Amino acid sequence: MSPISFKQAKRRYHLVFWPMIAIYVVACLGGALIQRQITPAPIWLAPILAFLTVVPMLAVLVFIWRYVQETDEYSRMRQLEALAIGGLVTAGAAGFIGFLQIYDAIPTFPVVMMLPFFFISFGLAKIFRGDKECV
Repeated sequence: MSPISFKQAKRRYHLVFWPMIAIYVVACLGGALIQRQITPAPIWLAPILAFLTVVPMLAVLVFIWRYVQETDEYSRMRQLEALAIGGLVTAGAAGFIGFLQIYDAIPTFPVVMMLPFFFISFGLAKIFRGDKECV
């Protein structure tokens, strides 16, 4: 495989990132609308809607990984550190929220919010570590 420049790697990443985010938003909103419109909803509908909603986010994670692999060692280290910080913050928040629920300190928390929370944590970690942009 021939080496590619940072600019090419970033362009390839953004060519997939933004369409996947758009698909994710459409899947979230569309899935909720579909489920409300179909009553009673068939038992197979919810798992299919959930799968179609999570696939774009998994694609973004795969393309973050590909982007990391296409950069030099220093950039790779910075990206992986930000991913690790984002994961640590998300895992800590999930554990804290879980224990708050166990002790009835808060009502049930929608776990699906942890996925966007991870991406926000990752982006903020990149910014606070000195990168000018998230990716």
